[in-house]
Formats: sequence, structure tokens, C-alpha cells
Amino acid sequence: MKLGTNIILFLFSISLFAQISTEGIIKDVRTDKPIPYVNIGIIKKDKGTVSTDKGKFEFEISSKSMNDTIKLSSIGYQPKSMLVKDFVAILKTNPIIKLLPEITELNEVVVTNKKLKEKTLGNKTKSKKMRGAFRNAVAGNEVGVKIKIKDSPTYIKKFHANVISNTSKKVNFRLNFYNIKDGVPNEKLIKENIIFSINVKEGQFTLDLEKYDIVVEEDFYSTIELLENQKPEEEVFFSAGLLGNTMAYRYTSQGEWTKSNTVGIGFNYTVKY
Repeated sequence: MKLGTNIILFLFSISLFAQISTEGIIKDVRTDKPIPYVNIGIIKKDKGTVSTDKGKFEFEISSKSMNDTIKLSSIGYQPKSMLVKDFVAILKTNPIIKLLPEITELNEVVVTNKKLKEKTLGNKTKSKKMRGAFRNAVAGNEVGVKIKIKDSPTYIKKFHANVISNTSKKVNFRLNFYNIKDGVPNEKLIKENIIFSINVKEGQFTLDLEKYDIVVEEDFYSTIELLENQKPEEEVFFSAGLLGNTMAYRYTSQGEWTKSNTVGIGFNYTVKY
């Protein structure tokens, strides 16, 4: 990440090690249907990707990573981890990897007569002098902010982002919500994918979240995740500002999180509590 008048979320890497090309498709073990938007990556390394809407994936792995661990995870499925060398060997024999659905209990819905207060939480900056961006980014690139709630439970109603410029045509993103461990995003809190594209070229982008019934009981991180590799001419710039809510970002799926208390991306949420 490069800090300055612009904050650019991308990574150039030059490796002297041989690169091994991998490709395959991820399917549901029970239905044999492809699983869209699965996170695939080497744990805590900047090497990974996201499967397409048809479950397909392809990316290159350095030969020096053979003894590292790769992880596949998707909302609604049990995660799968293995050594990179085993992952490569499996794909050479059979390009299909299957995940087992995860049985989850529905959260209890609390009904109350309490009159709820509405508030906006997060970074409200509209500055054009400092910005954060997805530019030349790979699938799985992710950035977001820590949200401190005022009371529990808190109901998430809308997501807002202040867009400075947007040259993407129809790039898909995913909105994620995480609990917090050691100050960074940890486990996902919601049980379904929130997929969207940003159709605003400049100004405020709003995503209505009412239908997802998102309820949080403690501070959380919420992030935007890029779901497909960007073309050189495609970029999305968001307003950013000094200080504000803590920002966290990572370059690829399963990569290590980095946080910044100095610069905050312009994401905020309409909530009720």
C-alpha cells in the first residue's frame, strides 16, 4: 500500500522462483454444482484469488511455497486447508475440488417495543485530496473500516461510500462483516454473500442492507472485497481522510491483514440501536 496524496491498493511482485500455473473448479460435494466466489489463497501470504461466478479459478504459485498451507473458504461451506504441494498434485489429477456445506444455526430474532435511534457510524469524509483505490487489483483485494457500535444489538441498515471517481463498467464486489481478533478482521459474521457493483461515477454510493437482517452485538470490521481481476483501465477511487476509524486491508484472499490508524477510507453505515 502506498500512502501519499493517493492511497493505492495494489501489489507488484517480482519473483526469481519458478511459477506453477494452477486452475480448476470448486463444486458442492452434495449437489455437484459450482460454488461462486470462493476465497482461495496461501495463508498470510499475498498469493491468492477468488473463484468466478461459475466456480472456476486460476492463478500462479511460486515453487518456493510448496510447504505453505493453502485455504479454501466460502460462506455456507466448511473451509478446507492443505499443503500447497498437495493442492497442486490434486489439480494435476482432477481439476475439481469439492467443499462440504456447513450447517449453521439461525440467530435468535429479538422482538422489542423499544423505539430505536438511527445513527451513521464510520468515516464520513468527502475529501478529494486523499483517496483509497482498487487499481490494477487482483481478485480478493479487500479494504474496510472498524465500526464501533453505540449499543447492543445494533441493526445494520445501509452501507455508504464516497466515490471520487469510477471508471469500472461492471466489476463485482462483496461486502463482508467480520468480528475482531488481535485488532484485525477475523471470522465472517453473516451467512450469505452480499454481491454488488458500484454504478456511481462520482458522489455517494449507497447499498440497502435491510433484506439481509444484519445484527451485531459488538464492534466489527466491514470491508469491500474485489471479486474479479481489474483491467488496466478500470479503477475505483474512494475518499479517504486522516485519522477516523481504523482501516484494515489485505491484497489477496487468505492474506495477512494490515491496519492503519493514520488514514481511514470513506465507508460508513446507517444503523439503528
